[in-house]
Amino acid sequence: MRTQAHEGWHTYSWINLSQQQVWAQVHFYVKGEFALSPFRAPFGSVEFAESLSPEMLFLFLAEAESKLKDKGVKKIVIKEPPQLYRPQASALLSVLLSDRGYVVTQNEISASIVVDDTEWENKISKDERYHLRRAQREQLVFRQLELTHSKEVYRFIDQCRAERGMALSMTAQQVENTLSACPHDFLLFEVCRHQERIAAAIAVRVAPHILYNFYYGHSLAAQALSPVVFLLQGQYSFCQQQGYRLFDLGTSSPENKTNFSLLNFKTQVGGRLSMKLTFEKNL
Repeated sequence: MRTQAHEGWHTYSWINLSQQQVWAQVHFYVKGEFALSPFRAPFGSVEFAESLSPEMLFLFLAEAESKLKDKGVKKIVIKEPPQLYRPQASALLSVLLSDRGYVVTQNEISASIVVDDTEWENKISKDERYHLRRAQREQLVFRQLELTHSKEVYRFIDQCRAERGMALSMTAQQVENTLSACPHDFLLFEVCRHQERIAAAIAVRVAPHILYNFYYGHSLAAQALSPVVFLLQGQYSFCQQQGYRLFDLGTSSPENKTNFSLLNFKTQVGGRLSMKLTFEKNL
């Protein structure tokens, strides 16, 4: 949370004192009349134990709203993670938020690869297998990098976006501050050809079993080699080795509009689709 803002955070928890267990918890960044969960991160929302009854969760939401209203808040915004992260919990929370008068103001489509014993090339389309074979023939090299390379990896990805007339959502300094605060949660990967970096990724460990590709890209000069396909294969193998169960490729809805080319690519490389909802309520 502190990497998003140093002040303005309010945390509400439902605690079973007899068992010393947190049953439910939510973090809000409060500024004026707005309460946001999260402030700048891709998602926040309510975390709760599977054993918590729907009725108790409903009451927790009501109590959090009441506390926020007492602070002068007039609008609450809650960004849910992709539903594939926690299918049952997302289904329940979505219904209860609706029951409490929240409305969906943003509906993004997210793609994640389920990590299991199946080799990645058996999950992807015929066309992507062709691209993978070509990358292998070109003897591309995949490797994980130390965080000391974070600045150069950021610059590379930023340049890849600039070549396409796009920009990253965070500045270099913001990324560095986040990495410094949470060094164990970030991972760097690259693909090289003849010692030249042609693709790279900044990934985030969002949960013990989930890896999220926060930023990734490849140079236009290497477009014909489809180096991102080789990058994803390396990352999938890494996830298998490290015990991850889900590899999140992110949303395909930049600027709140579905990018069909990007969405098609993510499904072609084995991504399973799920919704990523943003809820709002006027108090």
